[in-house]
Amino acid sequence: MERVRLKWVAYTAYQAPDLDVMEQFLVDFGMMRSARTETGLFMRGTGDAHHIHVTRLGAEPKFLGGAFTVESREELEKAAGIPGASAVEPILDPGGGFRVTLTTPNGHSIWIEHGAAKVAAQPIRRSYRMNFASEHLRFNGTVRQRAEATPVLRIGHFVLWVKDAVAEVDWFRKYFRLVPSDYICAPGDPDPIIKGTFLRYDEGKEYVEHHCILVNESKNFGCHHSSYEVLDLDAVIAGHEHLAAKGWKLDAGYGRHYLGSLIYDYWLDPFGNRIEHYTDTDLVNDDYEPVYFVGQAHETTQWGMAPPPSFFD
Repeated sequence: MERVRLKWVAYTAYQAPDLDVMEQFLVDFGMMRSARTETGLFMRGTGDAHHIHVTRLGAEPKFLGGAFTVESREELEKAAGIPGASAVEPILDPGGGFRVTLTTPNGHSIWIEHGAAKVAAQPIRRSYRMNFASEHLRFNGTVRQRAEATPVLRIGHFVLWVKDAVAEVDWFRKYFRLVPSDYICAPGDPDPIIKGTFLRYDEGKEYVEHHCILVNESKNFGCHHSSYEVLDLDAVIAGHEHLAAKGWKLDAGYGRHYLGSLIYDYWLDPFGNRIEHYTDTDLVNDDYEPVYFVGQAHETTQWGMAPPPSFFD
């Protein structure tokens, strides 16, 4: 069958026992409430997506799944043709639209969606231009950034923990227009053993972000983290200082990754889910040569606070 062309990550969904506490954290993280029901919290960023984070009320905190948008009903119908897929069904949550529900080989729920309502985009400041020794970009301008909840623009990617990474990656590549960017490997003879694969949208010569999903082989099951783009380096650090002042739990950051090059700042939400602010990620196309990274955990950080050992479980 023809592979489904994904447009963007729509949201990740979690279950938690207290929507009030989750909302307060996400507001401090830089999101805004889009809608709330008795059993669901739907949070948005500054863009026009109705929501980019979903929390459903339930006794046990857990990851529920991830959603992607497609541009047309035709693409949605393609998704419905994937073996094991649901029919195209109306979305009863705030925002509406239509979805197809899929289950990956490792048991993760993936929703393919189209037609959700849009919301009015929110005004944001311009990214601060920077004056480098080699290139000056800011003239007669100043930087005035205080510590505050840094506006989240959109969701960029999420990371799945799976027991069988090969089966998961093969499934995503077989049914969706995705292509590997880089690989995380264990030492092997004669070749490294792939343990994690960064997948990006397959758009040929068009430049896209380094990854929209990372599939990682792990003893755990669930979502390693969900990641949200912010404006620039000042936004990352301002958000970091704000979250620290509010007493939320830092996981790792800030720093710059080796794979994807992005500047990161990881926090734990009140129910133990890892969540990331990021900026300045690589943009790549078909000319990009994948890296097969074999190294120690601390070598995945170029500078800044390296993640704790639990980050690499």
